[in-house]
Amino acid sequence: MNRRVMIGLVAGSAVLTMVAAVIPFVSDVATQPSASAAVASVTLATLLGVGLYAWARVGTERFGKVLFLTGLCWFMATLSNADGEFLYSVGRIFGWLFELALVYALLAYPTGRIEDRAGKAIAVVAVALICVGFLPTVPFVDQYPLPAPFVHCGQECPRNFFSVASEPDLIEQAVKPLRDAVTLAIYLAVALVLAARLRGVGPNLRRTQAPVMGAAILRFLVAGAYVALRRAGADEDLVDTAAFVGMLTISITAGGFLVGLLQWRIYVGRSLLRLTTGVNEAADTEDLRSLAADCLDDPSVDLFYTDPPGTPEAVGWRDSSGRPSDEPEPSEGKLVTIKAQPDGSRLAVSCEEGLGSYPRFLDAVCSTLAAGLERQRLDHALTALLRDVAASRKRLASAGDNARRKIERDLHDGAQQRLVALRVKLELARDALEQDPAPAPEVVAALGPEVDEIIDEVRALAHGIYPPLLASSGLAEALRSAALRSPLAASVEAEEIGRLPSETESAVYFCVLEALQNATKHAEGASGVVVRLWREDGIRVEVRDDGAGFDPAAGHAGSGITGMRDRLEAQGGWLRVDSRQGEGTRVIGCVPEAR
Repeated sequence: MNRRVMIGLVAGSAVLTMVAAVIPFVSDVATQPSASAAVASVTLATLLGVGLYAWARVGTERFGKVLFLTGLCWFMATLSNADGEFLYSVGRIFGWLFELALVYALLAYPTGRIEDRAGKAIAVVAVALICVGFLPTVPFVDQYPLPAPFVHCGQECPRNFFSVASEPDLIEQAVKPLRDAVTLAIYLAVALVLAARLRGVGPNLRRTQAPVMGAAILRFLVAGAYVALRRAGADEDLVDTAAFVGMLTISITAGGFLVGLLQWRIYVGRSLLRLTTGVNEAADTEDLRSLAADCLDDPSVDLFYTDPPGTPEAVGWRDSSGRPSDEPEPSEGKLVTIKAQPDGSRLAVSCEEGLGSYPRFLDAVCSTLAAGLERQRLDHALTALLRDVAASRKRLASAGDNARRKIERDLHDGAQQRLVALRVKLELARDALEQDPAPAPEVVAALGPEVDEIIDEVRALAHGIYPPLLASSGLAEALRSAALRSPLAASVEAEEIGRLPSETESAVYFCVLEALQNATKHAEGASGVVVRLWREDGIRVEVRDDGAGFDPAAGHAGSGITGMRDRLEAQGGWLRVDSRQGEGTRVIGCVPEAR
């Protein structure tokens, strides 16, 4: 609510309370107004104040408006203490409307709506009673029934301003007894419905509704006693006392609304505080369920959830222990609230049906539990990722050691041995030339081819470490060159992607080489292989053959595929292998572009 509007309503409520307090004392017809006037003023202030409090709170705005309008009806009813016949008559009519408004407020607590069939039926009967049993009699009544609550004029009250004809005997003999009987029935029905509600709610809601229900039951029992005493022709002082106590119970009922709302605010604050501080300590969904049950004071709370779409082990709904379950549905006394998550998963909370009156509170509870469930998923994913990273580092370190040892062997067994032999030949040539310098040109020329062979061998070794064409011309040209050297016929379809960081080009290049080698070795019956390179959410590469294919689920990935995956994941990318029997194999990988 706008702050200025709230200030205006508070100021207006204060003015109305003072006017209601002053009217009995300035009226010539009021007798002994002090106690009743004080109670009426306190009741008005309580109704208006509690109504504004609820109006300003999230979740109870509608009920606040209902209670505030009920307070306005009470203020209009206090005009029955004025001198003039018009104001007195208006006040008496609003006295009936106030009873209707109070019945609605009690039945609509705390949402501002009557949600059960019994409450709606009572409200309909009450409206019909006012419209059929009370308002049509106004033009035919000389004097309203006395004594009456919030009326201080005793037996000297003004006449009915709206009377246009004398009162028929039918009204006194039939209409009034009938409407009093219906009024008593309404009071009794409301008391029974409120008592049933109080028994039907769980411990978490009983503490918030008990003050309202108890005060309301007391109010209607006393009001029923007042009607019964008046119809029975009991002593006037006794009827006056019943009327005064009835007005006092209205004030108590208004106070009950306040206590109930405050109890609810305390419950919500405590529950959400315990939930938000404890959700980070929950290790699994069963811990989350136990935490929710403890925070909501509802041992029957249960949780259900679905895995995000695309999760390999997704099986639909699961219960809090992780076992597959049917989709949760509401049952007697149980409410199911389902909350969809951004990742496509869903969380369902099954709790006491009464909490359905507080949808925003339930939404906050579900959001907190969903956040806890998502944190657990992220923790598990992070743990698995850390294990994968550790394993990948070990594999990369092992691969690096193996590569260094291979280079050492190649150098030792190849280039080093040939260089040692060349040195020996040079020593022999030197000795021969010292004895006879004449054949020197022929001896030196004979060493040239061997030097060329050593150079080629060193180039071949360096080519295995980082291809020169990849460094000079980029990824697309290096892949075309690799395709030309492939034993299996290969073609390359490459978009113009420009130069990439050397680490990215190297990772993609060697992954393609490994995929080509795997296709050559394992793609039985393949007639060729196609290599594609394009830009889509990063740099993508695909190696597809038309061989016999295989079932990926039938065996584990070999060291070649594991090494390819490690290379791309080290660059922040991913690798996927798709294959079916008789449909060939498709290896696709992606690495993000550097920004």
